[in-house]
Amino acid sequence: MLRFAAWANLPKPCASYRDRQSGLMQFVAFRNMFMPLTHRFSLKIPAARQFASCAALAAAVLLPVGAAHAATPPIVVTEGIKAFRLCTGPDNLSHVIEGSIDQKVMTDVSALHFKETPAHSKYDWHAAPEEQYVITLSGTLEFSTTGGENFVLHPGEVLLAQDTTGPGHRWKLLDDQPWRRAYIITKPGDKAAFVPKAGAADKGC
Repeated sequence: MLRFAAWANLPKPCASYRDRQSGLMQFVAFRNMFMPLTHRFSLKIPAARQFASCAALAAAVLLPVGAAHAATPPIVVTEGIKAFRLCTGPDNLSHVIEGSIDQKVMTDVSALHFKETPAHSKYDWHAAPEEQYVITLSGTLEFSTTGGENFVLHPGEVLLAQDTTGPGHRWKLLDDQPWRRAYIITKPGDKAAFVPKAGAADKGC
């Protein structure tokens, strides 16, 4: 029982300096009672060493937690893929409707091709040769419709050209980049993935 009691008085990890020192002194006194004079000793632990051991233990516990938080990627919330739809209204003029792409809709297409036009180019009034999606890869353009509307198309945005009749639209490049784009030809009567923006005016097409 004496041995157990003395062992119980040993200092606990990260205990205060006074508690650690008291426990160690009791242990040394107990041991010296049963040891010859030549084998007796005293034990002193510097306070700096005690604080270092406590700091090391705290760092070992907190480091994995901090690493887990640092590895968590940020959550990015967007409004979807911006899109514009060109269509011919009852007035036989081209109009634009702003909206986005429904990412759940599967569109049936018939062909795909790519094209590049040099920077600072422009193209005067023309109708879309067929219903098609135009996905801009590089270049920023300003479009004008015969209905009197203007809009700017940026890389990553989608144009759904359905104004296949009437005078159509025109465009010009605004920056120093070539217009690189992909044309995706849709099948006639296929459901479009375009969704009009809430509150967009009804152009009758």
